[in-house]
Formats: sequence, C-alpha cells, structure tokens
Amino acid sequence: MMYYILLPDDTEEGVQYSTNVLGESSFKNFWADQGFEILERLVNKYPDTLNEVKIKDEKSKEYKVNEFLDIVEKLNLIK
Repeated sequence: MMYYILLPDDTEEGVQYSTNVLGESSFKNFWADQGFEILERLVNKYPDTLNEVKIKDEKSKEYKVNEFLDIVEKLNLIK
C-alpha cells in the first residue's frame, strides 16, 4: 500500500511527486521515501502544523498523522 503526504498548498494531482510519497508498506515492512523524511521533520520541529497535514493511501483513504504513525510503528521501517 502506497501512502502520500499532502501539505496545505499541495493538490491531489501532486501526490506522485517524490516529496509527497511517504512510502510503501508490504511484507511487514515500510519502505520510506522522501515524504517520510518531511513528515519526521514536521513531527519533531513543527508539531503544531500537523493538523494541517493530510495523509492518503493509494485508495484515497485519508488518515490523521497519528493514525498513520500507528500503522508504520507495527512495521519494520526501512529508509
């Protein structure tokens, strides 16, 4: 399953840019991409902005940041 991050100025069409790709989960692993690094930076340095962040999967299901992190926490993170 692919996951994407959308910041306030991003559009749905822009999710394919590498900076918007959080990564892919498969076989109990999460293969992190550039978007995951951006999310980590936001969580660590700008936690007050997280309510403006949208996370979607390849089926357009939307997640809150904490819901997404709960999913990733159960997987082996591969950067």
